[in-house]
Amino acid sequence: PPMRSPGAPPKEIVPQLQEAAALAQQEARFAILALSSASGTAPFDAALRRYVEILTADGSLDVELEVDPAIRLAPDEQIEIFRIVQEALTNVRKHADATVVRVGAAVEQGTLHVTVVDNGRGFRPTETSSDGVGVQGMKERARLMGGELRIVSEPSGGTAVHLVVPLDERVGTL
Repeated sequence: PPMRSPGAPPKEIVPQLQEAAALAQQEARFAILALSSASGTAPFDAALRRYVEILTADGSLDVELEVDPAIRLAPDEQIEIFRIVQEALTNVRKHADATVVRVGAAVEQGTLHVTVVDNGRGFRPTETSSDGVGVQGMKERARLMGGELRIVSEPSGGTAVHLVVPLDERVGTL
């Protein structure tokens, strides 16, 4: 929410500042994770696992993670993928009433495939919720990486988010 006028009472401003500080701290954590994995001190699969653990630490979701340990990505690409996964998990928590979510990442024929699949209530993709700000942001991030993001869902059938990103030779051989 936008900050109120300078005269707003502290009880309104303090929670906003706390939220902003928490988000900044989280962003820093994610950047450190991505950089540490890209520098070789932690592989991408370990960084993504740790990232998902941070996002789901409250235990409200059972997360199954399947990540190809051979994936090597540049730090900026990792951060974009982390953010897409974050938004997908946020949507699952907010809207899906899911108990289990599967996060997967694999490379097939030079293409990175990242999936976030839940067992929640699903929705009709024609509903406005399928193109909310979060989904638009995920699609834009995918586009900036030269990839594509698709969402497949149906009422009471869960939701699947599929990110497909072609990897160039530089990334594939790191």
